[in-house]
Amino acid sequence: MESTTGKAEETSLRRVAGNQAEYRRLRLYTWLWSLFVAGVVLALLFTVWLFGVTVRDAGMAPAVQPGDVILFDRLSKYFQTPARGDIVAFSDATGEGMFVGRVVGLPGETVAISGGRVYVGGILLDERAYAMGALPADLAETELPVGCFFILPDDRVDAVVDAGKLTVDASRIRGRAFVRVSPLARIGLF
Repeated sequence: MESTTGKAEETSLRRVAGNQAEYRRLRLYTWLWSLFVAGVVLALLFTVWLFGVTVRDAGMAPAVQPGDVILFDRLSKYFQTPARGDIVAFSDATGEGMFVGRVVGLPGETVAISGGRVYVGGILLDERAYAMGALPADLAETELPVGCFFILPDDRVDAVVDAGKLTVDASRIRGRAFVRVSPLARIGLF
């Protein structure tokens, strides 16, 4: 009788050891699968939805400082047109350079600059929340074509006042500012 009990205990111990090995193997597969899925999600996140821009100049100070890394939402433009006051990333006319600016004028509006201030539809635009300084030159009233936005930097003192350069077609807008990820002390949503 003891030999039967001993064999049962030995079989049970082997079964437990086999199960533990199987559980370890399955746990490893679960971790590997989780890492794979996380990698695919991150790859999709940064190839389809978000893209990063490191700001190089002080044109958008104080909202955006040189050295800030900002993630821009490239899908938002398909669901909602940029609004006045949005910070956007846009390409230059050749499509090679990337710039960051604030939407000031919307398609179909008339924009003028007089005395260093921006007028939209003949009404002074209240930009106290973000604009610094006065624009260095005047701009005659310009009507924005359909699908075009008027974009200016926040630091207006050194801004180039040229309607051709400040009028940006919607197809050149790459995305709207979503979140600042660097430096750590300034992380935040826009």
